[in-house]
Amino acid sequence: MRFGFKKFIAFTVAAGMIMNFSTAVFAARREDPAKQKVAAGSSSKKRIDVYGGAPVKIAYIAHDVGTPNNQGWKEGIERECASWSNIKVDSYSAEESAEKQVQIMTDCINQGYNAIILQCSDGTALAPSVRQAEEAGIPVITLNLDCASDTVHSALVMAVDYDAGRMAADKMAEQMGGKGDIAIIQGVPGLARTDNLEQGFRDTIAKYSGIKIVDAQTASFQKDTAMTVMNSFLQSYPDLKGVFAINDAMAEGAALAAESANKKGQICIWGADGEKDALAMIESGAMSGTIYTNSWDEGSTAAKIALLMIGSEYSYTVLTETPKVIMEPIVVTSETVGSIAPEDRW
Repeated sequence: MRFGFKKFIAFTVAAGMIMNFSTAVFAARREDPAKQKVAAGSSSKKRIDVYGGAPVKIAYIAHDVGTPNNQGWKEGIERECASWSNIKVDSYSAEESAEKQVQIMTDCINQGYNAIILQCSDGTALAPSVRQAEEAGIPVITLNLDCASDTVHSALVMAVDYDAGRMAADKMAEQMGGKGDIAIIQGVPGLARTDNLEQGFRDTIAKYSGIKIVDAQTASFQKDTAMTVMNSFLQSYPDLKGVFAINDAMAEGAALAAESANKKGQICIWGADGEKDALAMIESGAMSGTIYTNSWDEGSTAAKIALLMIGSEYSYTVLTETPKVIMEPIVVTSETVGSIAPEDRW
């Protein structure tokens, strides 16, 4: 498997690794404590000789490890660490429960993991756990769903959110000829990625005077729930021309509901993620498009940062804000889906 898609990143990539912390620390280093916000607390972090054979344990804690995104991240993390027998990766699923995720974080801190890669189920609820881990010397790298923005930690690796909504809106408007009623299938309101994706979409679609958003309902990222929501949309808005779903699973559910109503290909249906099932639906004409991100590459990047943090003397206390790695998005339609190679379909 290859990780061939380059990344938009906030700092330099060298030899396939994120830039050396000793020269810029992700461009978020504290240079003047008197003038800049300082990360709260202290850290007992110690450098570990990762590649010299010292035992290393990394915890991957997912909102729900069974979803395609989380499986893609998990595989990317594991593949990045597979070359070293001293590095162990343990995966945990919070089963969509912030309370359970907090407990898993506590357990991993008590067990002395060397780094934690975390997809926050609830950014506010997880913030104290992230801070506790960093103070215990355990770097925390968040994936897509971050903790509260004022909780400085080692890194955030994420797909574009606001811009993904913007790009989807522009392409949907083009495909719809700039007119028609559309609906939004939301994720979990209150999560930064959900809110930013939707805001990017709403801000952009508002530029098209012939397009009107008639409804928005949550399906909590679930395909089956999205089918129910889509059936409701079809009954309430028989002339519906477009649907934007915050993730691909919900877009797939909407597409299946449209097909059951004998409207396959008649409604412009978009998602965001780029999972292989969505790509197949675009090829079949059931979906109109998605915003693709290579989740294997995203997981691999999170693991690289974790290993660099474990193997360096730096801790979160040198940062004034959480550094971000933003993965490159690709707008995928029936015309461009063939550019996503089989080995890059997660």
